[in-house]
Amino acid sequence: MRKGFTLIELLVVIAIIAILAAILFPVFARARESARTNSCLSNEKQIGLAFLMYAQDYDETLPSTPFGSCPTCWPWKAWPGSPGAGWDSVFYTPIQPYIKNVQLLQCPSQNTANRWYGSKGLSYMFSEYLQNANYGFSKIAALTAAPAGVAQISMVVEGFASGIYNDWDNGGPEANHNDGMSRLRWLNYNPWVQPHGGPNILYADGHAKFMPQNAIVSYARPSNWKDCRERPVVDPNCNVP
Repeated sequence: MRKGFTLIELLVVIAIIAILAAILFPVFARARESARTNSCLSNEKQIGLAFLMYAQDYDETLPSTPFGSCPTCWPWKAWPGSPGAGWDSVFYTPIQPYIKNVQLLQCPSQNTANRWYGSKGLSYMFSEYLQNANYGFSKIAALTAAPAGVAQISMVVEGFASGIYNDWDNGGPEANHNDGMSRLRWLNYNPWVQPHGGPNILYADGHAKFMPQNAIVSYARPSNWKDCRERPVVDPNCNVP
């Protein structure tokens, strides 16, 4: 008589494989996303180094321009071939001589649909307070003198929203997130998505670290918009809680 597996034995083996797959696939997915998070963090550190090297070469001044001085001066036009790409593309023209790699501008956790300009879009955002020279914080000396100190001021965060972020962008799927920090809390929105569980944040002194989504907070400002507390600090006029 030839020996072989019975139907019951085959079904048991298939069931065991299915159970193991159900257990292990989420673990593998989390491990893959963790690796992507670290890759994004590495990208940010290199971008931050490029910003600081640029500032060292240009009288301690970060890449910036007074908003309104030229119609196309926006950070998101950062890719070769993007409409209007030129000096205004703060992530491309000013810092590319220091990194020489446009692929650093994209996080592997984001797909084309999550970015403005699709395949030529950014995965990182520059602080509007630093990009807009009208605020007076494009100088490293001004950031150093800020209430929270240069190491607390966020400079670049992950995200796709036009390559720039601020602290008055309300929205999100939860009512208690209407505190102006939506672009930091949600890396991709429309629809709202947070692939990492929080953003990687580059600070103005050049260090970068991950911040859990629920740790991001901004307290209500008085009417003069000067005295405020934020974590991370977006407006350099603010302090940490």
